[in-house]
Amino acid sequence: MKTTIIKTIALGAIIAGSISCNDYLEKESFNIITPEQVWQNPKLINATLVNLYANLQLEDFNYWYRDSWRLMNPTTLSDEAQGSFQKDPMFDNGNASYTYEDALFEQKFSDRYKYIRNCNDFLTQLADATALTETEKKELGAEVRFLRAMHYFTLVKRYGGVPLVTSPQEYNPGDLESLLIERNKEQEIYDFIITETKEAAKDLPVTRNSENKYRANSGAALALCSRAALYAGSISKYGTVQLNGIIGIPSSETSRLFQEAYDASNSLLALNEYSLYNKKPDDKSQNYCDIFLKGNGDNGEYIFQKQYNVAGGKGHDWDKRNAPFSYRAGGWGCGVAPTLEMIEEYEYVDGREGTLILTDNTGKPRRFDSMYELFEGKDPRLYASVYLPGSPCQTTQVEWIRGIIVSDNVRHVATSQPDGGNTVDVDGVVYSTSGKDGGADAGDASKTGFYQKKFWDETLTDMNMGKSETPWPVFRLGETYLNLAEAAYELGKNSEALTAINTIRERSGLKALTDITMDKIRHERKIELAFEGHRYWDMKRWRIAHLDVEQGGLNGFRGSALYPWFDIRDNKYIFEKSSSTPKQKRVFLEKNYYTKINSDDMNSNPKLVQNPGYTN
Repeated sequence: MKTTIIKTIALGAIIAGSISCNDYLEKESFNIITPEQVWQNPKLINATLVNLYANLQLEDFNYWYRDSWRLMNPTTLSDEAQGSFQKDPMFDNGNASYTYEDALFEQKFSDRYKYIRNCNDFLTQLADATALTETEKKELGAEVRFLRAMHYFTLVKRYGGVPLVTSPQEYNPGDLESLLIERNKEQEIYDFIITETKEAAKDLPVTRNSENKYRANSGAALALCSRAALYAGSISKYGTVQLNGIIGIPSSETSRLFQEAYDASNSLLALNEYSLYNKKPDDKSQNYCDIFLKGNGDNGEYIFQKQYNVAGGKGHDWDKRNAPFSYRAGGWGCGVAPTLEMIEEYEYVDGREGTLILTDNTGKPRRFDSMYELFEGKDPRLYASVYLPGSPCQTTQVEWIRGIIVSDNVRHVATSQPDGGNTVDVDGVVYSTSGKDGGADAGDASKTGFYQKKFWDETLTDMNMGKSETPWPVFRLGETYLNLAEAAYELGKNSEALTAINTIRERSGLKALTDITMDKIRHERKIELAFEGHRYWDMKRWRIAHLDVEQGGLNGFRGSALYPWFDIRDNKYIFEKSSSTPKQKRVFLEKNYYTKINSDDMNSNPKLVQNPGYTN
């Protein structure tokens, strides 16, 4: 006798009551109920949907590789930032090297396919449901197809081709072989995602009422299509085909895939439901900052977002883990430290490239009345995204000082974290050799001189874990313009690419570009989407991560620092660059473009083939 593998459906916590608009990305399940009961009750069907949303793998505020204290997320593992703490495996020893790990950001098949099976089971039983109208069934089906496509995108960008399972598998003791499925080609998985999202976009509503506004709509499906097709086009153009297409996509598919990204991006824009946030056009920095603040997720730019709710036990820890040292209220904090390389990526509003000018025409250090003065004229997005030395924060300023200058030959450097007694007596006057937010190579504070500001909530008064409610942008319109620009350029539509890039730059108050190149598109993407988890995956799909740091890759990268020094002779600041931050140099191997399939997954299915460069 055959029995369906998925015989029960786990439901959300609110089966007995109504479902609030926040529940779709934040509820946990704990009730078990039979399918027969579910499909007779629209409320239970909807509650099942809540559980399907809850199982999405979103690389949000709570997404860390292994333990969260290690500070390894897609931002710190790119060239945007490093982790502040002196902890293994990559943020501790400046004399060592860190090789990107085989299982980095893995998603075990045994975990992800459980959720894919839940989607497949939902779709199968939905077809026979009598408690819903055909219109309701069509819309719900499109919604779950979108969720299933999200799961497959999570897998394909890590592993390449994976088994494509689109219907519930059945367990038959006499036919176990039928449950063992080979890996599909990488192209087949991307094509499945593209097709599913295009079809889902047709059947999903363009807008939703206030009760359901955080559920996926047509725009979310098109946004996933735009991103996935762009990834696939890049892999087709810059990658290589191996294992007979299980990984890699033939170059013959490049134009078609970029065309899919181009079309999806334009279709999303044509909905006229979203706009670049621009409520404070006279304050470009604050305007950009406001996009990412608590309570502002419904800003017109977010297409699909994850909401958090402290009262419902669904807050996150971002503020506690990433507060500048003196603002962390009793421990933790300091997490993500942007690198000097990233700060210098932000150009000046007059069009100059972003290298900081630290010396005058004679080669002597420039002297400043305040640390913040050095950064005048920079891209407003810098002030909104990074706490610089001297940045205003709450009622004070972020203060990161390497040490003090007493004379041309005498300096005193900070030797411990800011609360560690960094003082020195100079002619009877006691000076602090550290800023209140850092300066030494030791301890928890930032080692680069910078902290991440984007997403950090300065209004938060309870600085404990789980008390943050800033929403996470899964898809926003800024990315869509950048996807459009890249796809258009790859298709030879340079004028359209230039227009899309300048649309982004205009919102930020930057000088418009008069010509366009791929380097300029990638630069704008790095700045506009900074610290949102894109850069690591972009470097992988462009196949540049394995290059030396001098070529724009990750090999040899550790992240440089900017050292402000306070000169007690005239109360001025000077700055020096340092490439000797106490962090390991990184080694990214070409095999790291794909993640190793977990040994348990390999052992459970002999038909799986391991990715190149790995052994079980």
